[in-house]
Amino acid sequence: MFKKLFVYLLFCVLWTGFGGFLKAQDFDITVTLNVDALPPDAKDKVKDMKQQLEDYLNKNKFYDNAIFNEQNKPGAELYKIKGAIQITFKGTNGIDQYDAQVLFVSQRIIDTQDKRQNPRYTTLFKYIDERFKFNYNRSIQFIKNEFRFDPFISFFDYYAYMMLGYDQDSFFPKDHPMNRSIYFQKAMDICNKPMVDRTGWTETGGGSKPSRLVMVQELMNPRFDDFRNGFYEYHWLGIDSLGLSRNAYAYIYNAVEKISKIKKKEVRAYSVDYFLETKAQEISDSFLNYGDKGIYDKLAQLDPAHQRIYEEGKKKAK
Repeated sequence: MFKKLFVYLLFCVLWTGFGGFLKAQDFDITVTLNVDALPPDAKDKVKDMKQQLEDYLNKNKFYDNAIFNEQNKPGAELYKIKGAIQITFKGTNGIDQYDAQVLFVSQRIIDTQDKRQNPRYTTLFKYIDERFKFNYNRSIQFIKNEFRFDPFISFFDYYAYMMLGYDQDSFFPKDHPMNRSIYFQKAMDICNKPMVDRTGWTETGGGSKPSRLVMVQELMNPRFDDFRNGFYEYHWLGIDSLGLSRNAYAYIYNAVEKISKIKKKEVRAYSVDYFLETKAQEISDSFLNYGDKGIYDKLAQLDPAHQRIYEEGKKKAK
């Protein structure tokens, strides 16, 4: 416990002593295109999209320096949000209009003492958006503009802010001055901008997945405070502290328990489902050296949808 307190105090000193946390919230995103469903002429038309999107997301600043006072301090490069975006084209009308589904994955470094020598990453956000219809041509202007809605660029702005929001939640409680839901609010603001076609944004257009507005509204809803606080505890007090304090195991388990209980109170809990789907294997692996295999039975009760993962973990645990 004293070690953890020391780390927390050191963390506070980094903020005050250096004028800002060493974490620079830039992106390091790789975009891949699956164009198998497109005819040859359409494949040629979208060949520049990969580089254009990577440049747009990796070179623009999405975080707010005025609020977070983040500086380019030594070591900041370690905290770039690593991301992967896979755009799978479903078809085209032949006149620069496309239909696609997009996989978003974001990761951040696990903030251990040996992160520079032995970098390991944890996945914060993983989601497939199945409703992306857009117009694109290679001469499109990739200019970041928060005051104007663009069916193509605003789509990626929304998910950039979602990734940043999850990143902030993994380091700070939701009401911490360095969090305050700034990025989730920016994502919500995009959903509420005037637009012609609201499919996917405020209307689902069918299917079991929520609209983009509902997805971020859930995170901003006070009824999901336990999710966001549990998300912070799982990462900063748990995953980041494994090997430093045995209390980390308790924080991880308690966070999973706190998050899973939300499903008993809410009719829909998309964020909980996505968290458990993304984290089940990591949760299981975290307890391999815990020393009590009974923990896996408890995890399976909290997250029965991934019981098989916990059973396999129990077999491998020491």
